[in-house]
Amino acid sequence: MRRTFPYATSRRKMNPRTRMVVAIGMHSHPCAPVRLINVRQGDGMAAGRLWEIIAIARYTPSGLTIIFKGFPVVEKRMNDSTVFFRFALAALAFLLVVTPVSAWTFAGWTGPSEGAELQPGSQLSAGYSMSFGSFDTGKTFDSDNSLVMYTDLANPHWVVIRTEEVNEEPLATRLADRQSAQVRLDGWDLSFSRKQFVVDVALTGTVPDYDQTGEIVVLRLQELDPEAKTVYGKLMKKTAMVVVPTPVPTAVPTTAPEEVDLEITPVPTENPVTKASPAKKQTYAPGPDPLLVCTLLAGGIIIAGIFRHRH
Repeated sequence: MRRTFPYATSRRKMNPRTRMVVAIGMHSHPCAPVRLINVRQGDGMAAGRLWEIIAIARYTPSGLTIIFKGFPVVEKRMNDSTVFFRFALAALAFLLVVTPVSAWTFAGWTGPSEGAELQPGSQLSAGYSMSFGSFDTGKTFDSDNSLVMYTDLANPHWVVIRTEEVNEEPLATRLADRQSAQVRLDGWDLSFSRKQFVVDVALTGTVPDYDQTGEIVVLRLQELDPEAKTVYGKLMKKTAMVVVPTPVPTAVPTTAPEEVDLEITPVPTENPVTKASPAKKQTYAPGPDPLLVCTLLAGGIIIAGIFRHRH
């Protein structure tokens, strides 16, 4: 005959999305009643309520027995093996107590797609949102960590706005409005308990003017721990290609050579100018001296007389 157990649930009103039902019973007696306790992960286990952890650790075996009541093989295995109980207890405790450091999600990217081609000097705008909630982790963000946003765009401008509902009305808070390559949000601006909100980011800038085609980081979003190391799984990167057009060499127009008939006229050579020497004027030169002439004549007569006398 199957036993039936009275059930009871806590009356605390909770969000259905964050409700976790844990079946526990009095392990000391098989007929002990079973209670169904609503435990919100983060408000209870992650926040460190010791009595809830002890309750689950004490009554998990009975709860698992009830859960697997319809599976005879599993039920027999659980009843015969204490090792199975210990393993199930450790696994359940790990899932409930060990929670992520923070719980934020990235969505709504409106910038260029991955690997998109951008022209140097063109204007670019991008936007995205981050959702934060404390229902899964107890806090929206680790207060010791920080959120860093970076871009390679020239003259970048960031506008960061946090929006939450207060009394069913949206409340917007401007977290940053600056012109810089990097924006850092401290954990104190993002860490809250029992709250959820959205952070919207708008980024504008100019594509850098590169000399050659290359890749740029449009956005690098990462969560850093106190040692400035990236938290595992908390890095988002968006890149694009800056395409520099290759200059096309302009063709120089070539003209056909023009035929020109050249007529060469010889230049007459000038005779060298010779300087004429002035002609000497013929002047009358006087003959030999008369005395000399007379002497010669006298000598000739004497010589002729001598020859005549000999003959």
